[in-house]
Amino acid sequence: MPQDIPASRFLFNVVLCTYLLLATVFNLVGSTIAEACLFSLLMTTLLLVFIRILLLMRHYDGRMLQTATALMGASIVLFPPRFALRYWFYIIENSGTESNLAGYLWICLFIWERFISAHILRHALNIRFMFGFLISVGYVFFEYQIIIIFHRAVAQWLT
Repeated sequence: MPQDIPASRFLFNVVLCTYLLLATVFNLVGSTIAEACLFSLLMTTLLLVFIRILLLMRHYDGRMLQTATALMGASIVLFPPRFALRYWFYIIENSGTESNLAGYLWICLFIWERFISAHILRHALNIRFMFGFLISVGYVFFEYQIIIIFHRAVAQWLT
């Protein structure tokens, strides 16, 4: 729970650097190092701005360090299975095959991550769990749209 995490700038910075590094590694699958770094910075900035806006809307801006640390920390913990699935999908795509198992595992991991985020948001924003879940799902779809736009812009700029 975010309230159990100390509001420590040092801890936040350690988690932030780890999150950026792992996001870059995650985005390296199928991308250049420059693209991976840009996407990681974009995703991290989007997450931090989103958290900030949510907390300001609820007048809980003092919870920023704890909430951001909790959300990024949860993502760090879930990095190994998420990266394994990402790499598996990359192999599947390059081999021209399909795997129902990979798809089912991705859906399970996606839902599990949304539940974890919902739990953190529920405590950080003092809202019901279902609202936290809907916010979490909504954020993922928003982030996905931004990433698509950014990816197209980078692809166009590089050509």
